[in-house]
Amino acid sequence: MSNLFIRPAIEDDAEELAELLNEIIRIGGTTAYQSVMDKGDIIRDFVRSKWLLSCFVAEMEGKVVGFQHLDAADPEYSGPFKLGAGWSVIASFVRVDHHGQGIGRRLFQETKTAAKQAGSFAIDATIRADNTLGLAFYQNLGFRTYVTIEDVPLSDGTRVDRVRKKYDLTVEE
Repeated sequence: MSNLFIRPAIEDDAEELAELLNEIIRIGGTTAYQSVMDKGDIIRDFVRSKWLLSCFVAEMEGKVVGFQHLDAADPEYSGPFKLGAGWSVIASFVRVDHHGQGIGRRLFQETKTAAKQAGSFAIDATIRADNTLGLAFYQNLGFRTYVTIEDVPLSDGTRVDRVRKKYDLTVEE
């Protein structure tokens, strides 16, 4: 995939990132996000998030085809997904018509480097248990399940288990 270009996200990408993510949200079943996002939401939650370590976009022929976001674990969070210092949290999104082309894997090369540079020792990917593609994607990158949280409500009240997978940066080559 020689025409794939990975670069840091900028605020000018927000509209295209919202379009990409909103398509995934509208289809449903593969993300915990259930409400569409606008440009401001994308900037706040991904491009300039409070605990931002990195946000990379993948472009092909000038079009954003995926993005991957990495935050440091929020030390102020006290809910069921609480992580300690040294942990980071990943989210990955690829256009539906570009799945299976290695885009997420290429993004992860950059994200993994950013995590190491930030001093993270582990990356958490928390995935809906019914998201078989997401579970397989992270497993194929080397993430391993370390806990399943049962019966977590989505914003619409639907309850679904969450599988937490860990990528251990301390055993890297």
